Amino acid sequence: MEHILKVTKKKFEPLLNGDLTFVIRRADRLYSVGDRLVLFEMDGAKETGRSLIVIIKFIMHSEDSEGIKDDYCVFSVKRSAKNSRTNAGNHPQSEAAAIEYAATIGKSEDCAKRFYNYYAMTGWKMKSGLPLSDWHAALRNWKDFQGTQKTPEQAEETKQLELLLPLLCKKTVELAKKAKELHFNDPHVATVIQFYGFERFDYPFNAFEVKEMVNRYQTSKKMGTGIKTMRGSEYAKGSLIVPNIQEYAEILQKKSKA
Repeated sequence: MEHILKVTKKKFEPLLNGDLTFVIRRADRLYSVGDRLVLFEMDGAKETGRSLIVIIKFIMHSEDSEGIKDDYCVFSVKRSAKNSRTNAGNHPQSEAAAIEYAATIGKSEDCAKRFYNYYAMTGWKMKSGLPLSDWHAALRNWKDFQGTQKTPEQAEETKQLELLLPLLCKKTVELAKKAKELHFNDPHVATVIQFYGFERFDYPFNAFEVKEMVNRYQTSKKMGTGIKTMRGSEYAKGSLIVPNIQEYAEILQKKSKA
């Protein structure tokens, strides 16, 4: 499994050159030996564009050592064979540059504009969270779905997800502090929570991030992947059953009528 995480500039460089061989994180996901950590370098609140992939070789939790804080864990990590990647300069310098290149490969100006605007919003990253390695190749393989229209039912489902999925995830994370195990009626909700991590839901998501969240949910549903159970708080008792989107909508509706 792969986890997208952020690390400070001070820690990134020693991880990159091998001087730092461990990572301390809150145990808010189901980390396992062999998982890949994609680490993005942060300069304050801004990404530098550099990333690094490490593999978890050993994990220690608070119950394994007195020096580890509750709900935290320490990973022993090793650099992946894949090199670090940077997206510095690896994008068209302007929309006009994207249009100019698109013309040479037989793609329309409108297609190039949509390509440029989409990746400009993502920080020139792929859906996996990794920076683009070659924007020319990305544009050559860009599938322009602008003309594809959703059915009214699909549009309504997406609208409902954009409204309720962030609320359900946030509420689940809040209640997870009081439960040892989380059981999901909809395993794709768990996939979304695991991808972002518990800490991310302490902060609001903007409109673009909500669309990306819904896209991750729908992709998980389409591929048939999902997680039925997750670990909550190590020191809590009992379990929490997390409703699916429709069940959650009914719960909110009942509360509004009460």
